[in-house]
Amino acid sequence: MTTSRTALIALAAAVSLGVTACGSDTGADGAGSTTSSSAAPSTTTTESSSDDSPSDGSSSADDTSRSSTSAAGGASSDDVLAAISAAEEEAGGAAYEIDDQDDDGSWEIDVAEGSTSTEVTVTADGTATVDDDTDDLDDEDRAAIEAAKISLGDAITTALKQVDGTLDDVELEEQGGRHVWQVTIDTTDRGGVEVDVDVESGQATVATDD
Repeated sequence: MTTSRTALIALAAAVSLGVTACGSDTGADGAGSTTSSSAAPSTTTTESSSDDSPSDGSSSADDTSRSSTSAAGGASSDDVLAAISAAEEEAGGAAYEIDDQDDDGSWEIDVAEGSTSTEVTVTADGTATVDDDTDDLDDEDRAAIEAAKISLGDAITTALKQVDGTLDDVELEEQGGRHVWQVTIDTTDRGGVEVDVDVESGQATVATDD
């Protein structure tokens, strides 16, 4: 009787130890699985953020640089075009020459009306004053104006896309049987650069340094 009781106690102890060991193995396996799944997404997110960030910053810096360079050192192209519009409205003709003669933000603009030319001064605040005296248009300027399909304002816009700087002056010139808007742009590194814009086609040619 004593021997049977002892055998039963030993068997119960063995079963208990087996159950405990199984529980321990299952817990360890579960913990390992959880750690692995949470680490992978975290790594992917970090790498994606790092890759995107420099590209966005570089693009923003480039845009800012282009914007400030085009406006630095003088009147913006919008100011120049506004001055031309004011002169044409005041004199009732088409502008064909412009000069920033005094470098004070004001412009002297020649406006053609029929066979005559009138000079209009437009100050930095947009005030336009017409000169009382009118001159006859010379034959060369008249021929260029009649042939022109590109306006003075369009020529300025085209030239400033070719050369980074600020407008100094524009006049009509005849070159090899064709007429051009000769646009002079002040730059920070090359001084005054001339851009010839064909009055008919709008094709621009930048003068090269000799």
